[in-house]
Amino acid sequence: MYKSLIDQHFDEQLSALGTLIAFPSVSQGAPEEGMPLGRHIHDALTYTLDLAREMGFSARSLDGYCGVIDYGEGEEMLMIMAHLDVVPAGTGWSCDPFTLTQKDGRLIGRGVMDDKGPAISSLFALRAIKEAGIPLRRRVRIFLGCDEERGWSCIARYKKTEPNPTLAFTPDGQYPVINSEKNIGHTTYHKKLSGSEVRISCGTAPNVIPGEAVAYLPFAPEPVTATHGMLLSGKDGELRAMGRAGHASTPEDAQNALLALLDALKEQPLNAEDLATASSLAALLAFDQHGEAFGLDISDASGRLTLSPNMLEWNETGVSITLDCRFPFSVSPEQLLAAEDEKFAQIGFARTHEHISKGHYIAPDCELVNTLLDIYTGATGKKAKPISIGGGTYARSFENAVAFGVEPEGETAQAHMPDESCPVESVRFDTHLIAEAIKRLAGK
Repeated sequence: MYKSLIDQHFDEQLSALGTLIAFPSVSQGAPEEGMPLGRHIHDALTYTLDLAREMGFSARSLDGYCGVIDYGEGEEMLMIMAHLDVVPAGTGWSCDPFTLTQKDGRLIGRGVMDDKGPAISSLFALRAIKEAGIPLRRRVRIFLGCDEERGWSCIARYKKTEPNPTLAFTPDGQYPVINSEKNIGHTTYHKKLSGSEVRISCGTAPNVIPGEAVAYLPFAPEPVTATHGMLLSGKDGELRAMGRAGHASTPEDAQNALLALLDALKEQPLNAEDLATASSLAALLAFDQHGEAFGLDISDASGRLTLSPNMLEWNETGVSITLDCRFPFSVSPEQLLAAEDEKFAQIGFARTHEHISKGHYIAPDCELVNTLLDIYTGATGKKAKPISIGGGTYARSFENAVAFGVEPEGETAQAHMPDESCPVESVRFDTHLIAEAIKRLAGK
């Protein structure tokens, strides 16, 4: 019966998603009183909690860092974890990123996949379970994070006062089920300069591979041949590289414009210090995706290490570069930092910041994984096994948690991309699967 209720309310669900997409809730906006993560994130959270209350659920904000929506009673709890913050839109869109657009059977907008679409699907799935009168043995909570893309202050705030779930899943990954996530390291290295003539401000977030990079120079750039399928242009003191943005966990699906820009800079008539800096960075980073120059091209059962430089700030007094590394369980944080420190020190850079997020693993034969795999197989007819990814989801915040959808098997990642999109019918499919997961994991 719950499936027919989802179908009955599907137009309303898409309308709600459109309203939520319209909030440009980019991670860590300028804080205001009572809005620690910025007004747009506050407005997105307020809208979603109000919508839940209209459906008859208990809903509250935890100091503006996150929200919780509750249904049912009992000591044991199933928690569904989604987030309302998004990465910056960036360039390369064919439509307004904050207007939900339907085209050729697809929904386009920042957050339709990551993670506003799944958040709305979770809410409408829970509504269908409630309206169908399905009895529960575990209470159900939807967690709405507001700082997933940057600092995870939402998780820190939740853990201050709220109980850990008995079971949890997040629809912020891939199908069929993700039971293993690699470690994540973000590091920044800095080199002091004196009187640099180069100006660069590239990148939107450590975990977003830049699709565009621009250097401002005190002269008209020399012609340079594009490499690795990217485009280069130069005029009036501006050197521009165009690639394809993407998620740092899958660098093979992107074209890193920052690397193309460094490669082009070393061919320009820069002053000696700038030329040495550009040349040494280009030589060290090359167009590698697996940390080859650092001696870090390592694989194990959790996957192969990936490394991408995604942010670059270059001004008169210095250069700072930020890297994203997804490293397997067999590589320790100390090993990663030592390898990076050594190579960057050789070209005059020192580490100024590091943040390590420990990986996550849950046994593939547990109740949670087996139940979700069975749901997926029942819906698709595919015999599936759990997978390991380089991405980091909320699942790593709790012991008995996994990622379940919503990126289809075998599709190119849409998260963090221009024209982020998904098929309209995938939203319905995801909502059905989330509802079935609630029924199987929390129902009597």
